[in-house]
Amino acid sequence: MSEDRSQDRTGQDEIRQDRPGRAAPGDTLALNTKVEENFVSPLTAIRGALEILRDHPDLGEDERRAFLDAALDGCRRIGRGIDELAAAVYSAANPPPPEVPHSEYSGRVHLHEEMEIFEIDLSDLVLSSAAVVDEIFDHVDSRINATGRKWYVIVNFHNCRVWPEAWVAFAHRGKKVSVNFALGTWRFAEEGDDMPASSETLPSREAALAAIAEARAKTDG
Repeated sequence: MSEDRSQDRTGQDEIRQDRPGRAAPGDTLALNTKVEENFVSPLTAIRGALEILRDHPDLGEDERRAFLDAALDGCRRIGRGIDELAAAVYSAANPPPPEVPHSEYSGRVHLHEEMEIFEIDLSDLVLSSAAVVDEIFDHVDSRINATGRKWYVIVNFHNCRVWPEAWVAFAHRGKKVSVNFALGTWRFAEEGDDMPASSETLPSREAALAAIAEARAKTDG
């Protein structure tokens, strides 16, 4: 079944042609290869897997999981490609900041049991890549999962910067926390902070706590 519905990539090298460009022929070939490896191939795998899942709802559980795993693997490959592309474009003019020591993560997660609040402190951090985002959120997931319950979650974004290449991972990991562990999620920053404007970002920690109190009152009422 899987073999019948897979795309045959035999002869791909023979039919692929280098796209003309301004770079030297060797550089153009290297660029084309990178584009194919990091973007074209995984996008093809993702699209193929999703179309099969859409068109064949009768698939067995093992086959469904295999196609889902293929799509997720494609997403990971694209993520690595974005990291490589960003490193090539930005590194010379804007090198990555020093890595955050793992020992610092524990001080950025606070449990306020009396208020049922789980607080994540991202203040003054530069999230420069998906790898940095994953390291931080792996720690967050571990701490919150160990409690065995859901919390009201607040996130301190004061002076936090998320580089473009880290946004996909950041949005994905943040959404997982909200779905899996949160009774509700509120983020706050301060006026003038260097982050995209959003109606969902509150102007202070006090405003976030007030929003939680209002949500709790509605639930209790």
